Amino acid sequence: MLERQPDRPNEVRAKAHIELALAYLDIGRVDVALDELRAAAAEAPDYPPLHYAWGVTNLTIGDRVQAERALTRALQAAPRDPDFNLAYGWFLCTGPQPASGLPYLQQVAANPYYGNKTRVYANLAWCQELAGEREAARASLQEAIRLDPRNTLVLYQGARLAQRWGEWDRASDYLQRLMREVDPDPSLLWMAINVERKRRDTAAFEQYARRLRAEFPDSPEAELLRQGAWDL
Repeated sequence: MLERQPDRPNEVRAKAHIELALAYLDIGRVDVALDELRAAAAEAPDYPPLHYAWGVTNLTIGDRVQAERALTRALQAAPRDPDFNLAYGWFLCTGPQPASGLPYLQQVAANPYYGNKTRVYANLAWCQELAGEREAARASLQEAIRLDPRNTLVLYQGARLAQRWGEWDRASDYLQRLMREVDPDPSLLWMAINVERKRRDTAAFEQYARRLRAEFPDSPEAELLRQGAWDL
């Protein structure tokens, strides 16, 4: 992450704030991430990784207008930076024309020096599926699994893709493996509940339902469970 090396002391300080911001963003502390980004902006407001970090943060909080503005600015400054291309490609993939994001992700996938190919192929698979390229999505997912079969993003994207493909047993397997790596939040338990309902596995369904009721009784997902408002 943030492969571009800072050139000046103020950029060194900004880079430290940016890396902290992204770390906090990963654990859901958007408030702290925003504070770190403001501190980075006070040091080096034109530093391209700062624009990238603003873009990723804005995309996380759902402000697509500001996300596009920031990510475009980062790419203009460093058009071949793999992190910038990956973020902008994902931005496009989650928009109304997902196919427009594919060239950016494919460029990163073809970069022999980029370290986190697992993440690239997992996101590429989802983007290809949204763009109507199902066989390519299957191939990308398999490559992500080959690279790191325990990676949480791979298992999550695998579960989502298996759902779209109606492969309920495979989706269940991905979710079980994912829950061995992370403590599930309400959305993950709700996904598992819906999958097990489609599988007609009453025991697994009840196991996940009990966890959702016990651990997250006030969550929107628990209310959906009470209403029987299934997603699948």
